[in-house]
Amino acid sequence: MKLKNVVIVNDYDYVQGGASKVAIDTANLLVENYDDINVYFFSACHNDDSKLDERVINVCTYQREALSNKFKGIINGIYNFKAARKLKKLLKGLNKDETIIHFHGWTKALSSSVFNVVFKMKYNHILTLHDYFTACPNGGYFNYKKNKICPLKPLSWKCIKCNCDSKNYIFKLYRIIRQFVQNKIVKLNKRLKNVISISNFSERILKQTLRDDMNIFRVNNPIDFENSGHIYKKRENYFLYVGRVSKEKGVDIFCEAIEKNNLEGVVVGDGDELELLKDKYKKIQFVGWKERNEIEKYMQSARALIFPSRLYEGAPLTIMEALYNGLPCIVSNNSAAIDMINKKNGLIFDINKNDLGDKILEFIKNEQKYQNVKISYDNTYIKDLYKVFNKIMN
Repeated sequence: MKLKNVVIVNDYDYVQGGASKVAIDTANLLVENYDDINVYFFSACHNDDSKLDERVINVCTYQREALSNKFKGIINGIYNFKAARKLKKLLKGLNKDETIIHFHGWTKALSSSVFNVVFKMKYNHILTLHDYFTACPNGGYFNYKKNKICPLKPLSWKCIKCNCDSKNYIFKLYRIIRQFVQNKIVKLNKRLKNVISISNFSERILKQTLRDDMNIFRVNNPIDFENSGHIYKKRENYFLYVGRVSKEKGVDIFCEAIEKNNLEGVVVGDGDELELLKDKYKKIQFVGWKERNEIEKYMQSARALIFPSRLYEGAPLTIMEALYNGLPCIVSNNSAAIDMINKKNGLIFDINKNDLGDKILEFIKNEQKYQNVKISYDNTYIKDLYKVFNKIMN
């Protein structure tokens, strides 16, 4: 049967992190490139500043994030009955043989109820693995209390006892219950047939919990470069950080290495650690969050981008954007950023040894060889995705 309907499923209908951006870009690119496909965007949280193309059919439950309401929010986070009813109503009007459901984010508002509907109605489906929520209760294999990667088996007794949540153990219990419903009642990992992997790094980790007979497709995330890239000009003296200003992102590692070596640093971003780091590192320039065109200007002027994340990042777009703008990168060995780095465009530091300072000095010593960083990137995301959809349909 010919593909006629694509339903994009995501917690938000506006950009709220990388997964939401990819979901919205997917919907917009589909309507731009395939006139014969009806594109629906199913979400829970709405914002009037949504970047969805007007040709995309927006179906929203108009709810808030699960944890914004203590009691009702917790229920919705575990199993969102309203979202399930509304998705079921939508799908009843679509021919099963002409429709595919593309999941992106579900843990912040929609819950695993949306998967249950699709599985029961036996619709073709695929999930893009933006993070690790199919396996780990907090989605990152990360212990926020110890500020490091968690080695425990998800939902094991040790995992259940561990107070790893960024807030408190009550929230950890909520995530455990949510994960139990997702994996033991909805049986996400047993019933999910098709997934999209976005990097070698994240795929290696997730394969530990994915079934051997699951169809795994590789489709790189879409990148929307506003400028032509490779703009070579005289670089200024600062090293650059771009991203959320939080403990798990390792901004403190960046600041410490820069100040210890008496270098110039610029932090672009906002987050709960911003004021604390501002007070502690007086020589670092904190400029807050910036629009994309402003971020590109910083990238085109910096000496190097430093990506010090402590997290198992799935496929950080910041690295791709930096390289596209001719900017070499120094990245931690904890994320998929290492898949993009070679001896011509940057360096990798060991986050466990905390040798970022040494790598920065090594970079400065050999800085001349990074003057012509280039990246070859064929932005074939929507064509590749369309091929995957058709493979599943046939």
